[in-house]
Formats: sequence, C-alpha cells, structure tokens
Amino acid sequence: MISGLVSQVSKEKKKIFAMAMTIAVGFSSAAQLPAMSAEMKLKNPTNRPFVRRAIQRPDFQPDVLLVVTDAKADKDEIKEALEDVHATATQTVRAGNLEMILIKTEKGKLEETETKLTKDKKHFSAVGRNYRFAANYVPNDKDFNVSWHLAAMHCPKAWDKGTGGAKVAVLDTGCEASGKDLQGKIEKGFDANTAAAQILGGLLLATGTLPGVTDLAGAAAAAASGGAQHDRHGHGTWVASCIAATMNNGKTSAGIAPSSTIYPIRIADAAAGGKAIATDFSVACAMAKVFTSGARIVNLSYGAPYVGFHEPTIHAPLHKMFSEFYYVRQGLLFLSAGNDAVFDATVNLPYINMVSAINRNGSLTDFSNYGTIVDFTAPGEEIFCMGIDGEQAEVKGTSFSSPIVAGVAALILSKNPALPNFAVEQILKASCVNSTPGWNGYYGWGMPDAARALELTP
Repeated sequence: MISGLVSQVSKEKKKIFAMAMTIAVGFSSAAQLPAMSAEMKLKNPTNRPFVRRAIQRPDFQPDVLLVVTDAKADKDEIKEALEDVHATATQTVRAGNLEMILIKTEKGKLEETETKLTKDKKHFSAVGRNYRFAANYVPNDKDFNVSWHLAAMHCPKAWDKGTGGAKVAVLDTGCEASGKDLQGKIEKGFDANTAAAQILGGLLLATGTLPGVTDLAGAAAAAASGGAQHDRHGHGTWVASCIAATMNNGKTSAGIAPSSTIYPIRIADAAAGGKAIATDFSVACAMAKVFTSGARIVNLSYGAPYVGFHEPTIHAPLHKMFSEFYYVRQGLLFLSAGNDAVFDATVNLPYINMVSAINRNGSLTDFSNYGTIVDFTAPGEEIFCMGIDGEQAEVKGTSFSSPIVAGVAALILSKNPALPNFAVEQILKASCVNSTPGWNGYYGWGMPDAARALELTP
C-alpha cells in the first residue's frame, strides 16, 4: 500500500515526485502528445461504426448476491438486515475498510432481494450478482516468426535503459512456473478459485497469513494456499509470458519487461481447450489478495462488451475493490477490451485502463472491441509467447494487448518506484503513437512506445 506517499518519502524522493507532477501536468494536453513514430502508424478502420449492438446479459450464479459493507459496520445490524430479506451470509472477503459478503437468497427471489438490499444504503454501499466470464483470447497454432510487437513498441531501445523489475499481479488461470522462459520469475501466488480459499477468504486474504492447521478449517485453508504456479489451461501462462518472458535465452519470445516478476492469482481453472470461467467473487478474492502482495500493477484479461468487469453498475461490489486499489493503494489496473468486434459505449472509468488490439499493419484487429471504454491499444495478433509445455505458442486477442501495456507500466515503475499511479498513466499517454492527435474511440490515447516512456520517466 502506498498511501500518504508525499509525506513518507525522503527529500530526494519528494524531488522525484515533483518532477513526476510536472510531467503529469505538462502532458495533460492532447496537443502536447508526441508525433507518430515513423516505423509504426495507426490507421482508423473504415468498417467499424460507433454503433452499439444488442448484447446478451452475462450468466450469473443463481440465488447468490454480493454485497459490500464498511468493515467497521455494526455486525448485528448487518445480520438483521440480511435476515429481514431471508438471506444468509456464506462467505466474506475483507480488504482495508471494505467487506464483501457473498449471500444466499431464497430460491427464486434473487431479483426481489437485490432490489431491497440496493435500497438499504445505510448497511450496503454496493449490491450485485456473481457474474461469470471467460477469458478474452483466440487460440492459434504454434509459429516461430519474429515478435513484431517488440520492435513496433521500440522495446530493444527501451531495454538499454531498463528491463523491468516491478511486480505484476496476473489474475488468470495460474502460471506455469516450470517453463524456461519464466523460471525464477513466478512467485507462489494464490488460488482464489477454490472453495476453501473463498470460504476462508476473510482471514487469509485480509492478513496474508494462514490460521493454524490444528483444526479442519485451518487444514482446508492451508490446502487452499497451494499457490498458482501451475496452469492447466494455458491462458495465464501466455499472459505472464507477454509481460516477463526472459530475453536472450534462445527459447520463446521476450516479455515487454523481462526482468519483472509475476504474482499469479488463479481466478479460473479449466483443462487446455476448455472454458476457464471467472466470477465476480473470485476476482474480488483475488483483488483482496493483491492488496497484500506488494504488486502495484494488475492485469485482468477477462470480460465481455457492455456487461464485462469494467461495467460499474452491475459489478458495483467489485468496483469498490477496483477503486480502492487505484485511489488508496496507488495501483494500476489493466483490462482487455474484449474480442467481440463491437462498439462499447460504457463509461470510461479513471481507475481502469482498457486496452484494444491492433495488428502489424497498425489497424484495429477484426476482433477487438472499441469505443468510449478504450484507454490504450497494443499489438494483439501474431503474438509469440510461452505455452504451458514450455514451447513457443502464437496467440491473439485483447487478452494479450492488455498485459503488453501493463508491461510498459512495469518498465516505468521499475525505473522510478516512487511515481504515483496517475503519473505513470500520464507518461504512458505522452509516449503514445496514435492515428489522430489525442484520444479516439479505436485506440484511446494510442499505443505506448516503451523507449519513449522510459525517456519521459524521471
């Protein structure tokens, strides 16, 4: 947690902070963004109108709601409020002053209970359903072509100034730590997808420690803490590889920030080729664990257009966690825009960085979502990374453009860990290559240039 940053840093760090503030103010105007790179130019698509399509509401867990209360709230009053609507608290996650409770409603009365609890502002600051989402990726066969995205973003030039070192939390299917491209880079992490982890999440997630193993509950918690250094599905390993794969080892491709470390948190699980489904509650458990992990950067490559994890109304409880991470803990959250090829007019939120995907021609990919949600873009097609078998894999999807931008943020924070999150975002924006001056609905502020970003980092 990095709250009260200015008052706690040394005089030297205060000087750095002042420089960061100057950068943030100096590049706040769209007119001051640098010119496009001669090597890579972005082009607006001609067949992608800004028109919203009808999208089916996501699946959700029946007869289950998530509610957020203040951790200091009167427990008896909360219990009575739930009893009044015939609901039962089953699981709890605590993070700072936030407490999220997973409750069981009467069968068939989810909507009625949701309406009543939403009106109870005294006890509940947010109420929502436990939605389910799959990862945003499109699998491809293996290939051994050149990783064009590293050259397009001037990573080799950036690596002359630094190769990373910041910790990035990857909320996904786990990460295969045994592969040679990620050996020594993957921390133990946490499995937020097991029943035991979620039932005992309150103590485990809030404190980062385990209860004693002398009783059944303690033993279950210990089993749940097996970490996330293995990945049956592959998606989490692909994402982590995009960020931190080792360079100069003759194996697969290199990550954007090859000296950074990954804190894996499993929010979904499935065998290779299966659907790895994440829920609001598994993501909430993961975010609570992020708060004690030491990571200031989070990548979440899951969601859907309009109704994905970025939508603040139907995911109100989860957004309490997201905003806490950004405003209180100085974190940076990167989400994939999705692969439905639709215009998404959901409100653009300051505490989320949504990333669309481009191809090697500098155009929006044929699958990437776009619209008001987009903050940045990055390569998301013909991406070469490490698979769970340790070999090279070619993947595509906004699932991979998001961690690529997160990797540039890791380079920035590695050079200057004292920077506040908004200064990192301003540096990213100022470094961008774009199809138009300033922001647009296809690419947001554009594609960050890694070398330029490090030049701008004090």
